[in-house]
Amino acid sequence: MLLKIAMIIILIVIIALIVRYLYVQAKTLSAKEFRKTAEKKSAKMRIKSPQITCDYCGGIINTDKEKRCPNCGAPYGEDKELRNRYKVDEAAVEKMADAAAKDAVSRAHKKGLETLRHIRIAIIALAAVFVFMFVYAVFFYKEASYDSRKYRGNEELKNNSYSEYTLIASPEMTILDQDGVTLRLMSVYANTDNGKYDKSSYSYRVAFSLTNERKKPVRLSLKCVGINGRCKSRDYIYISSLFKGKSEVLFYENVYGEWFDSIDEMVIGEVSLRDDSGDIYEKNSMETFKLNDKGYTVITEDKNMGEVIFENDKIRIRSLEQEDSYRRYDLWIENLSESNYYIDATNIRVDGKDSDSYILYDAGLPAGYTLHHDSVYGPGEEFKERPDDAVVDLSFSFSDPVDPKNDFSTGYIALK
Repeated sequence: MLLKIAMIIILIVIIALIVRYLYVQAKTLSAKEFRKTAEKKSAKMRIKSPQITCDYCGGIINTDKEKRCPNCGAPYGEDKELRNRYKVDEAAVEKMADAAAKDAVSRAHKKGLETLRHIRIAIIALAAVFVFMFVYAVFFYKEASYDSRKYRGNEELKNNSYSEYTLIASPEMTILDQDGVTLRLMSVYANTDNGKYDKSSYSYRVAFSLTNERKKPVRLSLKCVGINGRCKSRDYIYISSLFKGKSEVLFYENVYGEWFDSIDEMVIGEVSLRDDSGDIYEKNSMETFKLNDKGYTVITEDKNMGEVIFENDKIRIRSLEQEDSYRRYDLWIENLSESNYYIDATNIRVDGKDSDSYILYDAGLPAGYTLHHDSVYGPGEEFKERPDDAVVDLSFSFSDPVDPKNDFSTGYIALK
C-alpha cells in the first residue's frame, strides 16, 4: 500500500514538473515578450531630456513637471519634437529583439536544465520503486500473497461479551500428526445457556492446539462431519486456516445445531495440509474420536418422524413436508451399514420438471449415524406454489471414500 502511495505521489510530481517546464519555456521564449522588451529599451534610449520647445511661443517646457506650456498655456501633446522622441526605430527594435531573444533562450535553457534535473530525479525515484516492487514480487510474492497471510493465532475462550462457557471435557487427544504438524483436541466447553430457551440454543466451543514444526506456514483444512451419532447438511466444524511456521497456537471452534447433552464423540472427515508449494498431506476417509469412555446419549426424539421413502440394506430415508409458507421438507437419512458415506443430492423435481437446487453436497454420513436436514426446497414459484397433488422427487448418490464398490444411487424418489 505504501509503495502504491509513493508511486502516485511521484507521478503527480513528474506531471507538475513537466507542466512547469512547458510554461516557463513558452513564456520565456514568447516573440511578443521580445518585442515589448525591445520597444521599452528603444524608447528609453531616445528620451535623453524631458525638455522640449513650445511650438506656439518658443518657451521651454519640462515634460516631467508640466502638462502645458508655462508661458502661453498651450498643450504639447501633438508637439513634433516630442513625437519624434517617442517614435520607435524599427531597425533598432528588431536588433534589440534579437538580443532579447538570445538572452531569453539562454535563460530558458538554464531554467529548463534545472527543471529537467528535477524531472530526472523523480523518474529515477519512480524507477527505483518499480525495481523494488519487481524484486519483491520475484523473491517474496508467493510467500507474502499466500492466503493474504491471515494467520490463525492464539484466541480467547470468550469470543463475545454475552456468552459464558463451562468446561465439560478435557480429552487432550491427537487428531492429526503428519509431516511436522500436530493437531490436538484439548477441551470442550458448553454455553451456560444451553437449553435454557429452546433446543436450538445449545452451543459449544472446542479448543484445538496446533503445532507447526515446519519452517513454512501451512494451511489446515478439516471437517467434523458427525457428533454423537448425528450429522447435518453442513459440517459441525469446518477449519480452513493458515498457521505460521515454527509456531504453536491455541484456537477455538464453535459447534451449533443438534441438542447434545455434551460432545462425547466426533467423526473427522476430509483433512488436508498444504503450503505454498503444494499438498503435504490429504485424507478423505472418516475417523471416529471418542472423547470419553462413557459413550453418548442417542437422540431418539425424531426417530419415528416422517415417512420412509427409500430403504435397502445400507440406507433408510424418511421425509416430512413442513407446514410453513415455503412448503419445505425435513429429511432423515440413516446409515444402517458399517461403511462411511458422503452424500450428494442437488437436483429436485416438481412433476417431472428439473429444478437445480442445493440440497446436499458432500455431506458426511458415518456408519450408524443419522443425518437430519430440515430445509429441503426448490427455487422459484413452481415449488412454493405447486398443487397439493404435485409430485416432488429427489435423487441421492452415496459414495464410500474407502471402497468405491459400495457406491450407489437411489434414482429419483418421491418426497412425502
